[in-house]
Amino acid sequence: MPLRFPKFSRTTSVLLGFLAALGIVSALFDWNWFRHPLERALSESSHREIRIGDLQVHIGFSLEPTVLVRDVYVENAPWADKRAAAIAGEASFTFSLKSVWEGRPVISRLVLKDAVLDMERQADGLRNWRLRNPEDRGPGRTKVLRLEAHRTTIRFVRRDIGLDVTAVASPAQTGADGAEPDASYPTRIDFRGVFAGKAFSGEFLTGERLTFLETRESFLLRGHASAATSQLDVDGSIADLLDPSAIDAKVRLAGHSLSQLHSFLPTTLPASRPYEFESRVRLTTDDISLSELQGKIGHSDLAGAIRFDRRKERTMVRAVLHSDSVELADVGSLVGLGPATGTPAAGRPEREKVALEAPEPAVEGADPDERKNVTPKRLFSTHAFNAERLNALDAHVILDVGKLNAAGFPSLESLRVTADLDGGVLALKRIDIGLAGGHIVGLITLNGQLKPPAAHARMEWKDVRLEKLVDRPVKGAISAGPLNGHIDLKGRGDSVARLFASVSGSMNVGMEGGGISNLLDARLGLNRGKVLRLLIAGDGAIGINNAIVAFDFDKGLGKSTAILLDTDQTHTEGTGLLDLHDETVDLLLTPHPKKPGLFSLHKTIHVHGPILQPTFLLIAKQKQPKG
Repeated sequence: MPLRFPKFSRTTSVLLGFLAALGIVSALFDWNWFRHPLERALSESSHREIRIGDLQVHIGFSLEPTVLVRDVYVENAPWADKRAAAIAGEASFTFSLKSVWEGRPVISRLVLKDAVLDMERQADGLRNWRLRNPEDRGPGRTKVLRLEAHRTTIRFVRRDIGLDVTAVASPAQTGADGAEPDASYPTRIDFRGVFAGKAFSGEFLTGERLTFLETRESFLLRGHASAATSQLDVDGSIADLLDPSAIDAKVRLAGHSLSQLHSFLPTTLPASRPYEFESRVRLTTDDISLSELQGKIGHSDLAGAIRFDRRKERTMVRAVLHSDSVELADVGSLVGLGPATGTPAAGRPEREKVALEAPEPAVEGADPDERKNVTPKRLFSTHAFNAERLNALDAHVILDVGKLNAAGFPSLESLRVTADLDGGVLALKRIDIGLAGGHIVGLITLNGQLKPPAAHARMEWKDVRLEKLVDRPVKGAISAGPLNGHIDLKGRGDSVARLFASVSGSMNVGMEGGGISNLLDARLGLNRGKVLRLLIAGDGAIGINNAIVAFDFDKGLGKSTAILLDTDQTHTEGTGLLDLHDETVDLLLTPHPKKPGLFSLHKTIHVHGPILQPTFLLIAKQKQPKG
């Protein structure tokens, strides 16, 4: 059967014939005839010495010619380092003719062999690799999509951001145990440099070809980078290194503080305690996902999954996270509660003790405050939080903390919360704080659209055990009942301290039933005879009929609406102020023993001074609190 060729139209036949002739001519033509004119033209336009030892051009049917040059030398710009801008044993450029005609050249493949390149960019945009228009400071027009580097060193400098990095590409080496290199990772890249005054270095094994932009072609990447005390380990694949279009890799980050990650991330994070995290990272055009996430900051652990949805104008973050234990000091700087307090000790940090113990009666008129020269600790953090972060993205996060630890608040137990961030408004919905055997549940909102931010908290106390709020028990037994109540407060400020200094609303906490130490009741009732008798005979528990503390707040100043403790033997009433701006208290507590004793003191207890370190003084009953 005779061989038949396909039939083409006249136009197609002419075009195919032209391309075939062009290919034959390009293969037979000696392109070195153009070598010296090209050297002269580039030398004149760049005002630098340029030499080309050999010039070849290969034109295929794809209309993407490849220019091959050998023994290349390019003198550096006068303002750059004294080394040569380029020395190459061989370099080839495959580019699109259409892109050249349109004035936006695209090099689809760049191959360098035995080359040394020095690429420098000044802060004003001046570049040493521009040969035709060396004074042009405008944006770059040429794109390089793929790179193959063999025995090549590339130095890249950007003065505007303080970057100076040198990378060396070489064949992968035989392992220390004599094992042959993995055929999937034929190239080794060693690099070191400085970014923003901080040194970094590392090494990666990769495939023969790297992709930089718009190719969606993945290449294998395995290795590590380090900067100061931070270390990044990567094992997986990535497409388009300069603007990733796909990533699928296991990533590990570890270091002394998150603030030192600016060498790896295009943002600045707050200082933190030592951290270590690892995750499977996947990136597509629509989202970024972190699965199998697990790690630690200080003593605090975290596990779960996070997804960044980039399909809308504002990135949407969805996360389900779990922690067995969190130290508030470990994560406080990350949520705006204050700077990190340094490296934690090997064990749990010693917590401040909180006691519920009536003081021994003070002498009227004397100065009982032996700590008057000691600056009291603040109850609320003055560290300003960055509300602008609330407007950076939207989020839906579910967090479950099995054990929540905070110095000074040993009765904290757990945290469960669903957080929604939408348009700069953060809503902590269904927040559940485990506290002293009970729970504080409700809703907290923070509106970052307003300046200063506005916050609103509506919370309920449920079955919080008073005796568990006491970290250091008083002398004698305490068998208190459950505390219940509510908080409804609004305020504005750029820190926790300023928020509380401006709050308005109400709060009350009450208890019915339960019991109290008879000795503690005697001390609160100022019944010295009964105190002496119980110290000799032994303590016991008596019933609590009713207890309530209630305040109404206006611009940070709280006035009591009810202060009452009624036991089987004493009825105590009080009145006073809580100043959340100055963090001070000024209360009068007047006990009325139901069976007054011979040694009962008919006085009022004056509680005043810093909330965390108040002074107790006995005064005449007619004295009233300030304000």
